[in-house]
Amino acid sequence: MKKIIGLIAILLIIVGVFAYIYFANLHVNSRNSNRILTEIPADAGLILQFQNEQDLYDILNENTLFDTIAGQQKKQEIDFLRNLISKNTAFESLTKGQMVFLSFHPSKTNNIDYLWSIGINDLPKKEEIGKLLSLNNENQVKELDENSLNILQIESQALEKPFYLFIDKGIARGSANKELLIRTINENSEKIEPEFMKIISEGIKNKGNSLANLFINYNKNVLLSPFFKKTISGNFALFESFSGYSSLTLNYKIDALMFNGESHISANQNSYAKLFLNQMPVKNSLKQIMPYNTANSISYGLSNFTSFHSDLKKIFQEKKELEKLENQIKKITAETGLNPDRDIQKLWGSEFSTLQLSTFENLVIIKLANGTQMQFFLELLSSSYSETIKKMNYGDLFYYYWGEPLKKYVKPFYMIQDNLLILSNSPGTLQRYLNDYNSNRFLVKTEAFTQFDQFVADQSNISFFLHFSNSGSLMQNLLKENYAETFGSNKTGLKDLYAFSYQLTSNKDYFFTNIYTGYKLSTPIQEAILNVDSLNIN
Repeated sequence: MKKIIGLIAILLIIVGVFAYIYFANLHVNSRNSNRILTEIPADAGLILQFQNEQDLYDILNENTLFDTIAGQQKKQEIDFLRNLISKNTAFESLTKGQMVFLSFHPSKTNNIDYLWSIGINDLPKKEEIGKLLSLNNENQVKELDENSLNILQIESQALEKPFYLFIDKGIARGSANKELLIRTINENSEKIEPEFMKIISEGIKNKGNSLANLFINYNKNVLLSPFFKKTISGNFALFESFSGYSSLTLNYKIDALMFNGESHISANQNSYAKLFLNQMPVKNSLKQIMPYNTANSISYGLSNFTSFHSDLKKIFQEKKELEKLENQIKKITAETGLNPDRDIQKLWGSEFSTLQLSTFENLVIIKLANGTQMQFFLELLSSSYSETIKKMNYGDLFYYYWGEPLKKYVKPFYMIQDNLLILSNSPGTLQRYLNDYNSNRFLVKTEAFTQFDQFVADQSNISFFLHFSNSGSLMQNLLKENYAETFGSNKTGLKDLYAFSYQLTSNKDYFFTNIYTGYKLSTPIQEAILNVDSLNIN
C-alpha cells in the first residue's frame, strides 16, 4: 500500500510539473500576444492570426489561393519571411510555437501594407540578431537609427524592396513600410480599440486548435473606405453600415478560402443590419433569378415582416423621419382610399435583393405573397409607362417598408412578374431584366455559379455576392487608382477568382458569419442555358 501511495504521489508531482510548464507557456504566449495587440495601429481593418508551426506552412503551401489574392510583390514578402523563419534553424527555435499576427493597413500611396508581429522565445543579443537574419550572407542587414530606435533594414534578392524589422521586449515586428513599423513602435500613435483587442484575445482562446483566425474591424470606416475614391454607396456600404467585429476561423480547402465564425454588432447602435438579429434565417431563393451579368448583390431574408417593420420604425424615429413617412401613408389613404398598412403590408414576402449589374444599372427584386393583389393595389398609386412597366406617383413607399437599401428608389419604375416585384429608377433596366427573365438568362444556369454556390450557405439573413469578372469595369470606376489596377490587371491573381460571398445568419445575440471565395472553373465556362423551364419562386 505504501508503494502504491508513493507511486501515486510521484505521478501527481510529474503531472503538476508538466501542468506548470504548460500553463506557464500559455501565460507567456498570452502575455506576448496581448502586448502585440496593444501595438497594432488603429487603421487595421483585418488581422490574421496563426501559430508559427512548420505543419501549417506545409498545408498553406498547398493552397495557392493565398498567393493568388496577395499578388506577386506580397507573395515575395510572405515567401521571404516563411523561409527566414522555417529554414533558419537558429531563428526557428526563437519563434517556434509563437503566435503570428498579420495586420493589413492602407498606405498613403494607395497600397495595402502588411505588419508582421511575432513573439520571441528567448531574446537574442543585439550582435547576434544580424547574423541570424543574414542567412549565410544571403541577406544584407543594415542598422538604422530612427528616432533613437534601432531598426534593421534587410535587403534580399528575394524582395523588390527592403524589409524593416524591430525586435524588442520579446516581440519581433516587421513591415516593408518603414513608416508603418515606426507607428507600431510609437506609443503615442493611435492603436486598435480595447474592445477589438478583447475580441481577438477571446477568439484565440476559444479557437485554440484552428489553423488560423481572421478578425475584422467594422469601426471607424477602416475596412473599405480607404480604398474607394468617394463615399461608399450601394451594396458595398453594408460593410461600414454598422459598428462591430468579426471573429472567424479558417476552414481548410485546397482550392478555396473559407472562414466562418461570429460577428457582433455594437449594442448601442441601431443599425439596419441589426434589425435582422431579431429574424430567423431564410432560404436564399432569389439567387435563382440573378441576371447573368450581376456584378454584386445583397439578398436580405426575414421571417416576420411585422416585427421587422416595427423595429425599422424605431430607426426612422431615431433619424426623425417617421413622422414624414407616416404622413405620406396618410396622404395615400386620403387621396386613393388605399390603406398601405392594411392592404399592402400583408403582401410582402420574406426576401428582397438589391443588385448592381456589369452595365452599372441597379435594380431591386422583392418577393411577394400574392403578386396579383399587389399589382391591383400598386396600380392605384401609379402611372402606366408601358404594358408591363409602371411608375410610382407617390414617394418613399418602398423605403417606408424596407428601409435604407431602398431609400434611393423614391418614385421608381416597377413591374410584377409572378410573385416578384422588380424596381428600378430606369425603365430600360426593367425591360432588359424582363428579357433576361423570359429567356432564363441567369447566373444560376452557368456551371461556374453552380460550382461556387455549393459552398455557400443555403439560408441566411444577409448575403453579399461579388462576381469578379462582371465587376471589372465597376471596380475600376469605384476604387482608387492603384487598387483599381490591381483588381483589373491580368497580372494579378484576382483574374483567376470567380466570386466572393459574405453571409450573416442571425443567432439572436450575434450573426453566424461565412466568408468564401474560390477559383473559376478549370474548364471553359458554359454560356447561360436559354429557354429552359421557368423558375418556380414560391
